[in-house]
Formats: sequence, structure tokens, C-alpha cells
Amino acid sequence: MALKLSQRVKELRFRLSSVNNLSKNKTAGDMKFYIFDYDPRDELRIRDEVNKAVNSNPEIDVFDLYEMMIDIIKENGYFETIINMEKEYGKTLLLQEVFQPMLALEQSDSPILNRFKNTVPDDGKHIVLITGVGKSYPIIRSHTVLNNLQNIFKNNPVILIYPGTFSARKGYLRLFDKLDDDNYYRAFPIINRGEL
Repeated sequence: MALKLSQRVKELRFRLSSVNNLSKNKTAGDMKFYIFDYDPRDELRIRDEVNKAVNSNPEIDVFDLYEMMIDIIKENGYFETIINMEKEYGKTLLLQEVFQPMLALEQSDSPILNRFKNTVPDDGKHIVLITGVGKSYPIIRSHTVLNNLQNIFKNNPVILIYPGTFSARKGYLRLFDKLDDDNYYRAFPIINRGEL
């Protein structure tokens, strides 16, 4: 039976209230990677609830993928250039020629992955909370982030806040309940909303 959003949010706030509450989740020896999926129409409510949880627990380290992307572009001095290029060139060209090379998660010295590595020690005492999935799509893909974080976080629980549907049984992610993302099988639903 599917839980109501209010029930799921209440349980999410409880689980995010301490690392110990997440460590109780059984993952059969796998990494503690979780996904909280939700109806994209509930975006503002989820943002508000996540902010409340973050403000009440110093163990949480938030990584907004969109904000990280913008910061990296600005640090490299390309922000104004990209704004001007958007007027002239198509999004596909910008994605292939600018964003993917600059923000590639597959490269060994990825600026995005370095933010994770350099911000949070993997000591099992931090909750890594990833937001901004919808805002950063298609430049940063959530399954690629999770795949690459497997090498960085083996002790800290990682939670992806996902505007769409995640089916653990089928291993798929469906962003905005419309766009099929690549499959990802290593995460667990932090709170089921009804298995598809």
C-alpha cells in the first residue's frame, strides 16, 4: 500500500535526524545509498521539508547538483560566455562542447566529484544529501553521480532526493515521471511510496 506524502515526509525527517537512524536500514551489506523519490508536483513542499531537516541536523552535508555546476562554471570564468552562447547555439551543442567536457564525472579529476571528496570525510558520521537533480538535468545525470560516488562514500549514507519515480525492483529512474534515466540498481528506497 502506498504511503501518503505526509507520512513519507514525516519518516524522511526522522531518518535524516541522525546518521544512526539511517544506519538502522538493512542494506544486506551493500553501501548505504538511498533514493527518496516523489511526485514532481510536490517539489516545493519537498524542498521545504529537506531544508527543515538540514537546518536541524549538523550531520547533513547538502550537495545541490545545480548550484555545484553553476559554481564550477563561474570559477572557470565561463558563466557570461555560456549565457551569450545560449542565444546563438543550440542546447545540444552547448551540452556536448561545453558542459560535458567541463563537468564530466568520468574524468579522474572531476570538479564535481572533487567537491564531494574534499567537503565530507567518509567516516560514517555524515549524511550526504544530494538535491538539485531536476535543475541540473540533462547536464548532470543522477545515475552517473551515484555510480561515481560508490568509490568515494563507503561509510557515509548517501541520499538522493529525486523528482520522479525510482523502482528498486526494476532498477529504473524516471525523472519528472516522464524521462527515462539509465538504470541504477545499487540504491534502496529510503521510504517506499509503492513499488512499481
